[in-house]
Amino acid sequence: MSRKKRVVLVILASLSFVLLFNVGAYSSVSKEDAEMISNQFREMVKDIDAVGIFFNNFRIALAMFIPALGVAIGLFSAYSTGFVFRAIVETTPNLAGIPPALVLVTPFGILEVISYGIAMSQSIVLTHSMVLKRDLKSILRPTLILVGIISVMLLVAAYIEYYMIKMIEENVSMI
Repeated sequence: MSRKKRVVLVILASLSFVLLFNVGAYSSVSKEDAEMISNQFREMVKDIDAVGIFFNNFRIALAMFIPALGVAIGLFSAYSTGFVFRAIVETTPNLAGIPPALVLVTPFGILEVISYGIAMSQSIVLTHSMVLKRDLKSILRPTLILVGIISVMLLVAAYIEYYMIKMIEENVSMI
C-alpha cells in the first residue's frame, strides 16, 4: 500500500473514531443509568496512575489491530467512551457546557485518536492482505513496528492525561 493511501486510511479511521465518540457523547441516557455509569467509572479510575491509563488504552488499541474485528472494536470503544462522557456530564452539572469533542483536542486526546486510527487502519491492511492471500510474514514486521509506535504515543498520552487530571484536581481543591 502506498504511503499516501496509508495516511488517508489513518485519517479516515481517526475521523471515524471521533464521529462515533460524538455519537456516544450526544446519546440520551436516563438519570439512573448516568448515575450508575458515572459511579462505576469513578470507582474504576479512583486510584489509577499514568501507567494504569497507559495499560488500559494500550489494551484497547491492541484489540484494534485484530484483522476485520479491530475496526468494530475501535468504533465500539469510541462510542462507549463518548457514552461514558455523556453519563459523567449528566451527573456533573459543572461540565454541562463542555463540548465532548474538547476532550479529543487535548494533547493526550490527539495522541490517543491518532493511535487508534493507526491501529484500526492496520486492521484493515491486515484484513486486505488476508483476503488477497498475501504472505502475512511480510506484513508482520510493519505491524509490530506500528504496535511499538502506538505504545510510545499512548505512554506519552497517559502521562500527559495523568498530570492534566492532577492539575485540575489541585485547582478544584483550591476553590
